[in-house]
Formats: sequence, C-alpha cells, structure tokens
Amino acid sequence: MNQRSRHNVLFISLSQFGMAFSFNFVMVFLPFYIHSVSPYTANETLFWIGIIMGGPSFAAAFMSPVWGAFASRYNAKALFMSGLLSHAVIIFVMGFISNLPLLFAIRIAQGILGGISTVALIIISSSSFHGRASRDIGFFQNMMTFGQLIGPPAGALAASTLGYKGAFMSASALVLITFVFCRFYVTEVDHKLQSKNVSDKPNAGKKKFVAWNLVFAFTVQLMFLPSILPDVFKGFEIGHVIALKWVGLVVMLYTATAMIGTYFLCRLTISSQKLIVAVGLAGIVLQTLLAASPGISSFVVIRMCQTALIAAILPLVFSIFSSDLNGKVLGFLNAGRFAGNALGPIIGTSVLALTNLNVLYLFVGGISLVAMIGFVSFSGVIGGRGLRGTLVNK
Repeated sequence: MNQRSRHNVLFISLSQFGMAFSFNFVMVFLPFYIHSVSPYTANETLFWIGIIMGGPSFAAAFMSPVWGAFASRYNAKALFMSGLLSHAVIIFVMGFISNLPLLFAIRIAQGILGGISTVALIIISSSSFHGRASRDIGFFQNMMTFGQLIGPPAGALAASTLGYKGAFMSASALVLITFVFCRFYVTEVDHKLQSKNVSDKPNAGKKKFVAWNLVFAFTVQLMFLPSILPDVFKGFEIGHVIALKWVGLVVMLYTATAMIGTYFLCRLTISSQKLIVAVGLAGIVLQTLLAASPGISSFVVIRMCQTALIAAILPLVFSIFSSDLNGKVLGFLNAGRFAGNALGPIIGTSVLALTNLNVLYLFVGGISLVAMIGFVSFSGVIGGRGLRGTLVNK
C-alpha cells in the first residue's frame, strides 16, 4: 500500500470521524436548544423536536445512492470536499437560527449532505489494494463509531460551558479542520474505476437487494436499544435516578466492543461471506438471549458480545462489493445503513409500545434472521461461487 493510498484511507476516515463527532456532538444538546428558542406549546415543540432530530437520517438514506451516482460521473474528491465544507457552514449557521421550520429545512439539507459518506466509501475502496478492503472499510467505520461514542459527552460539556452558539461554532470548526487536511492529503481516485457497470451480471439486482437487507437488519440490531433503555432498566427494577447515571456507560461499553470486534474481525483472512454468516448467526442467538437475561449485568455482557460480532458485518458486506467500485451500488448499500439508523429507534419504541421487551428482542432477531437466510441463499456459502464470484469479475 503506497503512501498516497494510506493518506486517502487515513484522512477520509478522520474526516468521517469529524462528521460523526460533530453530528452527535450537536444531537445531544439540540433538543434543549429547540426548547430554548421555540415559540410553540410544549406538545407542538415535541413534534418539532421529533422531525428535526429524525429527518436528516431519512434524507441521507434517500440521497446516498444519488451521491454514489454523482461520484461515478464526476470528481469524487471534489464532491467530498464540497460536502465537507457545506457541512461546516450548515452547523455554524444552525447556532444563529431560532425559526424551527427553517431549522428543520437546514437539518434536512444536512441529512442530504450526510450522503457524502458514500463518496468517502468509494474513495476508500478505490484506494485499497486487493485483500485490504475489509480492513480499510473497517477502519473507516471504526472512526465513525468513535466519533459517535465521544461526540455526545463532548457536546454536553461544550453547551454547558460555551453556550449553544459556542458549541455549534466549535463543531463547525472541527469539520473545517478535517476539510483542510483532506484538501492537502487526499488524492483523486481513478475515475475509470468508479464507472464499472454490473447491471448486466446475473441476478445483480437481487443480490444487491439481499445485501441491502443484511446491512439494514443488522444496523437496526445495533441501533434499536438506546431508545428503549429506560424501559430495560425499569424491567430490571432499577430506579430512574440510578438508570440515568448508568445508561451512558452502558452505551459506551457496547459501542467500545463494537469497535474492538470490527478491528479484529476485519483482519481475518477467511472468506468474508462465511465470516458474515458465522458472526451474524451468533449475533442473532445473542439477540434472543437478551430476553433471558436474569439481571442488568448479564444483559450488558450479552449486548457487548453481540455488538462485538455484528458491527463487523457492515464493512464486510461493503468489502464484498468494493471491487465493483460502482458508485450506485455502494450508495444503495450505504442507504441501508442510513435507513437502519433512522428506523432502529422507531422499531424499538413502536414494537415495545404494542407488546413487551421480550417480544421486541425476538422481533429484532427475526428481522436479522430473515435477512441472513436471504444472504445465505444468494451468497453460495454452502457451495457455489458466491456473491463475489458472480457479481464481481476479478
């Protein structure tokens, strides 16, 4: 791996850390900011909080394939740089807006620009040498996860010490710093490699849909829990005050094991398809075991082991298609991640409202099992050439 390729992987990943950090940095105090500027009633303000918080993920899911198509036609580095700079400007401007409909529109624009992670994936894939794709994409994902991990506590601290405007401005500054580094250290990838067309290959559409389902299902499995953690603690007869003190630590613990698992699993030399099936099935078993947890300690340990396995599925799936380097394909798969991010909490809260925690755990596991059955059917893990063999010409 030459120095230019290492720089691309490193600084694109660092920029995604900055994006994830700033996004979650702002998210933690954004509801408080909305309350402070809202001219509406309490119930109306809750409505605005919901759509302002959730809207960007849906916009990113919709636009991710579009960004991939753009990257297949135009200069990928220029697109990515434009997205980074626009993000920095949007975050800065948000600190000076008190009109909630306008703030919602700006957040939707931020979600649309969030699809530039698809362009980042294309640059990473184009810069990776044979055999390193899963490792490089795993590093890329871990940097995003690290930003998600430390962004909320940093955002809460900044809002309390710098005020809302100062917090928005500091998040904007971080994105701007990553923009500067990418400007000087990221090199343009081969445009011809980005333009491969796989639409004429056997069952390509079905296989991409199967892979999308897998990305979506296991993203839901990763993201459903935070929204219902208060009910989890309540189910173990833990008081609200104690739960509030420990909920952040629980999320940090299983996020940390997700990063560790991704790091090591993406460095194994066995077949990506077989590894996906092995860790996916193990993750589904652990998901169902959440329902049998006798106490909060065992629940947390099971969740930590579960995320250590299933977090690696996303970069492994992306790596299977990375040799294709078609922007639309990677954009389509990345949309599955955004859709899982958006719908994971909604699935968690809505299923729990209609049933109970145990049914929810089994329901989420069932979504993953259906996706895994589809993947096994098309991947040829039990014999055959598999997704890589039939979709990607090597």
